[in-house]
Amino acid sequence: MCIRDSQRTVRNIELREAYSNLEAGPATFSIGKKILSWGKATFFNPVQKINPVDPTFRSPEEDDMNMGSWLAQGTLNMGKSMRITGTWKPVYQPSVLLIDAIPMPGYVHFIEPEYPSQELDQGSYGVNYDLYTSLLDGSLYWFDGYHHWPGIAFDTMTLDLNAMQPASLNIFEKAYRIRMLGMDLSIPLASWIFRLEGAWTDTKDDPAEREYVPLSELAYTAEIERSGTYFTLLAGYQGKYILDYEGPAAEPSLSADPDQFLELIQSGVQITPGLIHEMTRQRLSAFNRLYNDQLDEFFHAVFLLLRGNVWHDRLELNLPIVYRITTGEWIIQPGISYAPADGVKISAGFSSFYGPEDSLYDLVGPPLNAGYLSVKFMF
Repeated sequence: MCIRDSQRTVRNIELREAYSNLEAGPATFSIGKKILSWGKATFFNPVQKINPVDPTFRSPEEDDMNMGSWLAQGTLNMGKSMRITGTWKPVYQPSVLLIDAIPMPGYVHFIEPEYPSQELDQGSYGVNYDLYTSLLDGSLYWFDGYHHWPGIAFDTMTLDLNAMQPASLNIFEKAYRIRMLGMDLSIPLASWIFRLEGAWTDTKDDPAEREYVPLSELAYTAEIERSGTYFTLLAGYQGKYILDYEGPAAEPSLSADPDQFLELIQSGVQITPGLIHEMTRQRLSAFNRLYNDQLDEFFHAVFLLLRGNVWHDRLELNLPIVYRITTGEWIIQPGISYAPADGVKISAGFSSFYGPEDSLYDLVGPPLNAGYLSVKFMF
């Protein structure tokens, strides 16, 4: 597998899943490295706070972005239509941040990340209850632990007062704990499927004091899917409401603003280490909010998926489009797959991010916009 790390291309072999199951009547126990799938929505899953992902991984299969986690899990089947599952993750596994591909100024350094230790009280816990009936499928979720997306924390910064340029800025990835209560619902009706999903997420630390911690929020997704013999159409909406919202105190950035320090000196303000610390921390806080779609009190996005299957499912065309209304950003990922023979699948496509100046997708788009070609053999 190919991964990106600090502007370097590294080739590495990684174990995605390896676990064993023990079945005892209505109960099943599992231990090992496993990929967890929470949520029924297709594009955006507000309840998915437990499983890490790598959004920089290019593949025709969306699930290939999922990463495995070391865990212990127990499931109890309560009849034919209900089950409850408990999950414990003793080891923290972070997701791959999109910012890994962003070119940084020479004075910006990512130092060693700060993740939770492997202790019993530092683990993450999740419980989900599933209901399956002929009329609907629904689930309830509770999660108490570390969000798989780490935040960007401030360490130290030094300023060259003679040149009025930053000399060094040290930042690092830091995990934070959350509580999440969520639900999803899937209702089939003839050739239509209606899906709803929502989650309340609360952070245990104060975002005003810790720049890497996002604000508490309500996130929700609604989508409708129409399946036919040859074509599938899916359309939906994603939204957020930020609880206890306050506007950011600075512009979002992973670097310092020399012009801002120069303006302060010219106005007679004394530059102190404490002032440098606070101003830089505010910019990092705003960037974390940019990354988590929390710059505005409300966030809105719409998405559309067109899929066609012809020649007895040997040729498949996909066109997912996402428009983030609040930020004016786009995701466009056209793809095509062809199966020339049984057990062989050839896929090609392009993944692209576009956005206005200084938006998140404007930053990550140039290094991440790329095509892919895949040949898969199944036997």
